[in-house]
Amino acid sequence: MAKESPRKQRAKKQQQTDYNRTALWVATGFAALGAALAYYATNMTFTIESQGLVEASGCTLSDFVNCDVASASSYAKMLGVPVAWWGFLFYLFAGLSAVVGVTSNSKAGSAPFLAASFVLSLFSILFTFVKAYHLFSLGVLCLVCVGMYVANFGIAVSLGLGLGFGPGGWGSFLGAYVAGVKGNTEKLGYSPQIVRVAVVSVLVFGIGFAGALNHQRDLTGTSGFDLKLAVDAHFRQVPIEVQTNEKAAIWGNPEADITIVEFADFQCPACRESAFHLRPALFEFQKDVKLVFMNYPLDSNFNTSMETQLHAMAGPAAMAGVCAEEFGDFWGYHDLIFRDQGALTNQLLTKSAEALGWDPLAFAQCIVRDDVRARVLSDLAMGQLTQLGSTPTLFLNGRKLTYWRNTDFIRAVINEQRSRS
Repeated sequence: MAKESPRKQRAKKQQQTDYNRTALWVATGFAALGAALAYYATNMTFTIESQGLVEASGCTLSDFVNCDVASASSYAKMLGVPVAWWGFLFYLFAGLSAVVGVTSNSKAGSAPFLAASFVLSLFSILFTFVKAYHLFSLGVLCLVCVGMYVANFGIAVSLGLGLGFGPGGWGSFLGAYVAGVKGNTEKLGYSPQIVRVAVVSVLVFGIGFAGALNHQRDLTGTSGFDLKLAVDAHFRQVPIEVQTNEKAAIWGNPEADITIVEFADFQCPACRESAFHLRPALFEFQKDVKLVFMNYPLDSNFNTSMETQLHAMAGPAAMAGVCAEEFGDFWGYHDLIFRDQGALTNQLLTKSAEALGWDPLAFAQCIVRDDVRARVLSDLAMGQLTQLGSTPTLFLNGRKLTYWRNTDFIRAVINEQRSRS
């Protein structure tokens, strides 16, 4: 029997799989972990953008250990869709590549996808440091994000080991891979099949991106919305003087140059939307923005501009909000009332106070005081000077925020205002 030449033996060896299959299974596990966390984070981002931050998510344990702030910030999106969704697509690509590597009998067919996944995983590690810096900027620890960071490192290390080299060989591999792309496959040992890999990558990431973008537009109702035109139109407004009560509740930095004034009604459904949309959009601007809450109940017992009764509990709720300021936690009380807006009664007003640890009897006595009512009427009078047509009405440095539901619009206006200050 004729003996094969050394050249044929090398070629035959290159066609055989010599992966570390255990390492590839580990890579599959890390990819599955990353995909699950990325899907969860994607849903959080979509939910907050479409419904607002009504209740804390399961991974928000405190002001510091807080996934919601991360998901609500502008850092949570890239190219118009959640960053986590890009992560999900990467984990899907890497996980499927690892499974193909484990089950394939041909290195020539599976190695190009494993190699491409490994290269992507190195970029994911670099991106991890960028996202970690974003968390540092926000001043929070996102446990779901950290889980994805661990998955990124795990995939890179295990894919490298699966291909036959440890972290110390990453540089050499990248050099061989670049040479292989250029046509010199001697060091790599196989063709990277860059065209084939690129086509599959474009299909996975392209279809995934288009699907997420359409889903987001359907959720938020922003199809056809031109952000630049909206921002330009905002700044074409002539600013007006918006008076605020010196005792009004403030969120953010009281000394900020940018002031957002919100006139709202606790019984107004649209105000409930604003309550859970606005502050999440402002989280990353807490040092730059002062949010002032002003009462404007559409209650004919308080509001003289109302010809008919619209929100009979809005006036009492506004008085309860004034008392919540006195008791020390307006925004906590504000969230409780809006969360249970559908069951708004006098009993709910005192029950919510009790839930915050306040004496319900003392609180009930507060919300019937004449000076508290006078404070609400003062807010109303200031709102009427701006000729409000509806609630909520928001002004940013005297210009009406027309598209307050759109978080991208709010952030873009704030960034433009900062550049003009």
